[in-house]
Amino acid sequence: MRKLLLSIILVSVGLQALAQDRSITFYVGTQDKAANSSITRCELNLVSGQITMIDTINRSVGPGYVAISPNKQNLYAISSDNKVSAYAIGSDRKLKFLNSEPSEGTGPCHVSVHSTGKMAFVSNYGGGSFSAYNIVDGGKLSAPVYKEQYTGTGPNAKRQEKAHAHFATASPDGQYVYVTDLGSDKVMNYSVDVNSGKLEPNKAQPFFSGKAGAGPRHLVIHPSGKRLFLLNELDATVTACLIGKKGVIKAIKTYPTIPADYSGPTNTSAAIHLHPNGKFVYVSNRGHNSISAFKILGNGELEMVDQQTKSIATPRDFNIDPTGKYMIVANQSSDNLVVYDVDAATGKFTFKHESIAVKTPICVAFL
Repeated sequence: MRKLLLSIILVSVGLQALAQDRSITFYVGTQDKAANSSITRCELNLVSGQITMIDTINRSVGPGYVAISPNKQNLYAISSDNKVSAYAIGSDRKLKFLNSEPSEGTGPCHVSVHSTGKMAFVSNYGGGSFSAYNIVDGGKLSAPVYKEQYTGTGPNAKRQEKAHAHFATASPDGQYVYVTDLGSDKVMNYSVDVNSGKLEPNKAQPFFSGKAGAGPRHLVIHPSGKRLFLLNELDATVTACLIGKKGVIKAIKTYPTIPADYSGPTNTSAAIHLHPNGKFVYVSNRGHNSISAFKILGNGELEMVDQQTKSIATPRDFNIDPTGKYMIVANQSSDNLVVYDVDAATGKFTFKHESIAVKTPICVAFL
């Protein structure tokens, strides 16, 4: 009997492990600002591509963009009440609220975590400012250790009437932090010391200037630390860049993300992500309502290899699961998630199915 019970227990544990290996958790941020607005926890089945909604947590108001710490133990979320909040991720993947801090500006739109897990960075679109925080005590946020109010304008009178900080991320080696300002067509460049929490403008290049009126929104850095791909929202382009010595950014070439003959509703590009294998860059377009795929060439230039539109409606964000097999598109205007199959060899992707309903999803973050 004991042997039978032991066998049953071992089989049960094995099946649980197998089930866990066959699925992955991800979290969805929302633009919904109602009282019950929530971060949604989901699971993606890596065999079938099916998504299951597991639960929600509504401790933040309009938790739009979320970011997960490198050790997978914490999640950070900006909110429409001008705060940034910290959560602990339990062994059961549930979120537990830890604390909140002011974003030190209005309209926070993005949060990220340093590769060491020791700092967090917040971009305030509405107020045009940038803030940095130490991460302490099991993932809690300190009071801001750095903040800067940007100034400047661009030629697009409607969208570039003032500074609009939109995104911040650290370089893979952790030495530099790059912040996009859509309003002034600049990427701010900082040197950072995570042990002291100190940031200062990079003496080698305090900022990188993009094309006037392009509106830099988001960027991704290749794991090698030598390539940077900058997504420009207003002119719907992506700029391939080199990162040289001392973290200096240098543009190589700029590519359109939508067809030249497009004549539909005004298009603005939204999100940019790397395939986990580091060989492809993907960008989303709102208006054209598409995802475009680019192959990264050996010299750092790009080549468009695919573009898809099926069941895509205002894709504020999307993401590719860590295995590189599936792409999840967050449709802001149709309140749902859509799944695509991704070919890791070619970079091409094909529609698989429409999935669960989530109100105004604008961020997808895999655990």
